[in-house]
Amino acid sequence: MKNKPKVFVVIPNKNGIDHLSYSLASLAKTTYTNYRSVLVDDCSTDRSVDFVERNYPSVKVIKNDINKGFAGAVNTGIRYALDQRADYIAVYNSDIKVLPEWIELVIDIFCKRHIVGLVGYKEITKEKEEIFYSTKDLKGKVQYNEVKGLPGCLYLCSSRVFRHVGLFDEDYFMYGEDNDFFSRLIKAGYRIVQTNVPVWHYGEGSSENRKLSATWLAYRNALRFSLKNENPIRILRMLLALLNQGCNPFLPRKTDESVFKRMRRYNIVISFILIIASCCWNIINIVPTLRSRYEVSRRIRN
Repeated sequence: MKNKPKVFVVIPNKNGIDHLSYSLASLAKTTYTNYRSVLVDDCSTDRSVDFVERNYPSVKVIKNDINKGFAGAVNTGIRYALDQRADYIAVYNSDIKVLPEWIELVIDIFCKRHIVGLVGYKEITKEKEEIFYSTKDLKGKVQYNEVKGLPGCLYLCSSRVFRHVGLFDEDYFMYGEDNDFFSRLIKAGYRIVQTNVPVWHYGEGSSENRKLSATWLAYRNALRFSLKNENPIRILRMLLALLNQGCNPFLPRKTDESVFKRMRRYNIVISFILIIASCCWNIINIVPTLRSRYEVSRRIRN
């Protein structure tokens, strides 16, 4: 254990008792020895904290006083991990299942390529669970490719990256904060790689009872991401892409993509109203968004 890097697994939770039962059971089978788990609860009302404390006493539980959203909950866990001198931090959704070797299969990539800041996994949707269970031994067979973004359900990040580029932007609340972080990471000169190590993901485990809110946040934050990180042409393209995803009746439905399903959940009229509402929100909040854009650029330059 002394020679192994210290890994902290940060698990944000909001009324996730239905998913924690299988997710923590999967995590408990992890074969990597030098890791610690931290569950950050965001004002749950479903007794999920009692469930964790009773059944998984080794998991450190931190309770937020207010509902900070996914980004805020993850940040609470990251700050705790950094204070505990973690070498690497995993962001671990409460509605996933992992292979027992999920850490040791990928952690060596950071040593092989020092410029790598973040390593991700291959997402298996809930409809294709048999693929996850049919995965054979991957030792010595891990493949990885450099990418610009990853599924946000699970990834492993070097602590030095968080100290360099900062934590998640809590103004996103939920959805989009990971893409924003990935963008900052790349601008700072780090690389993101995705492996063929699978992770099974239920999808929207913490928001399945708030589907209208989830769709609204997805539209709102997609526009905010463009305003904060991209040029005017790409901002316009993002708006057109949202209109196409939400309102194009001829666009084929992709039932195996969680992001697409979230944005095509309702009929054209409701989707159009949500997109217009997201535009209005971003116009009202344009000043803090642009201020955040400037601060990020300054931090990365420094």
